[in-house]
Amino acid sequence: MHKKIFYPDEYYEKIENIDLNIYRNKFKALIIDHDNTLIKRGEKILEKGVSDWLKEAYKDFKIGIISNNKKNKLNFIENNYKIPVIENALKPFPHSFKKMIKILNVKKDEVILIGDQIFTDILGGNILNLYTILVEPRDRSKDFILTKIQRFFESYFLKKIKNLIML
Repeated sequence: MHKKIFYPDEYYEKIENIDLNIYRNKFKALIIDHDNTLIKRGEKILEKGVSDWLKEAYKDFKIGIISNNKKNKLNFIENNYKIPVIENALKPFPHSFKKMIKILNVKKDEVILIGDQIFTDILGGNILNLYTILVEPRDRSKDFILTKIQRFFESYFLKKIKNLIML
């Protein structure tokens, strides 16, 4: 069955609500969006719940961060958690996703993609047929104008997603 391109496989309110125990036997890697998935836009330090979740995830999964943001915004994660990052990823185009899969040395069907935007993260993951999880953005107040426009259009899909797969 081919999944719908704008729909994630699962939806959670926050990344730290994802129970990784369910995925340990099937998946080996997590590719995670940075801004508003792991951390509020403009912040440098992870919230405690996210930090604890990430440390737990790191025990059983290879982890990579992909962001459309600049490298200096990702330094905290890369330096403090020793997680590979790809900046200026041009999501949803598949090149950076493929590059991270190669860096993590896993197969596509062993990867979970986690992000907060349908038209960048979920679409990019679905183009490669990755397992995708959509989370609510941590803070919409600091979104760029283009992101605000995208979120307006995403709201159409979000209503349906929440009715179909809310966990």
